[in-house]
Amino acid sequence: MIVDLTLGDNTQIKVIEQLKQTEKLIARVATKLSKGKRECNIYAMPDLGIASNITRMCGGMYTGSCYTWETDEPFIPIDSTVNVCGTAIFKLKGEITPKEFRNRVEKEFKDKSKYDWNYDSGNHFVILGKSNGKYELEEGYYLIVHASAKEYKRENMEEGLYPVKGNWFYHDILIERDEESNRYLRYIKGKTAEKFYNIAEFLKKFNEERNRYFCEKVLGNLLEKEILNIPHYGMPNRNSVCIGTQWENRLYTLLTAPGNNIYLVNPIVIEDTPNNFIHNNTNMLLNPHGLGVKLVNDDIDIKYMEQGMMIGDKRFLLG
Repeated sequence: MIVDLTLGDNTQIKVIEQLKQTEKLIARVATKLSKGKRECNIYAMPDLGIASNITRMCGGMYTGSCYTWETDEPFIPIDSTVNVCGTAIFKLKGEITPKEFRNRVEKEFKDKSKYDWNYDSGNHFVILGKSNGKYELEEGYYLIVHASAKEYKRENMEEGLYPVKGNWFYHDILIERDEESNRYLRYIKGKTAEKFYNIAEFLKKFNEERNRYFCEKVLGNLLEKEILNIPHYGMPNRNSVCIGTQWENRLYTLLTAPGNNIYLVNPIVIEDTPNNFIHNNTNMLLNPHGLGVKLVNDDIDIKYMEQGMMIGDKRFLLG
């Protein structure tokens, strides 16, 4: 079932069409492995949109969505390109100039011996912000970061979760195809899926500590307290993946665009709403992680082909 929580813009209408096929493929695999009918629910959020990752979209996964499924035998759709990504915010004890802040960040960039630096790649960032104190957030300066556990992505052949040739699960990948739509679902199952999930579960804490370590290295004793440290990309449980969607019931960031405000949101639990549910004994309260990506091309038809896809009049190939 597709749970449509989008704004219904032109892009989202086209993406929803593709998610319906993704839902069918996931449910088909779950039914096959369980030897009995099983379901898949996909929650399409208000910021649903085109991903920056062709591998992910060719596997039927889009940014701003949550995928849940039922199964007797563990399996995971690996083109969700699971890693863990999130944001952290720390309040500073006092004022710091932009110049000093920049110098501290650049010093850490040169001394990145403990981890793979990725605080300035893609849509990741490290920002010095200021609150005027008009709302619930105290007046003062804040350090805001957005990054993922890059150490467990492409280059890690022994424990990385990115589906690249030669990694630890690559030879265990199975494929469910739908020839009519040129669509496929790549997945792993059984003990391989169990190991995959255990790493993904570990990464939730790892990325939290990683962001905390980075913030403390940059600003050290200038930090007063941690405001939040929360994932918006990862596996909430064994049978679900969130891509750019918060699922925990606690303070989170709503990301906008460079130069614009970043918002901190306290979610409100309202009973019997489609974004509030229990799945695999996990309380899920889904919220968007940002305002989505704007596409200026009105022609947003999405077509799948061998080894790639067409988005409007643009062709994208795997790799």
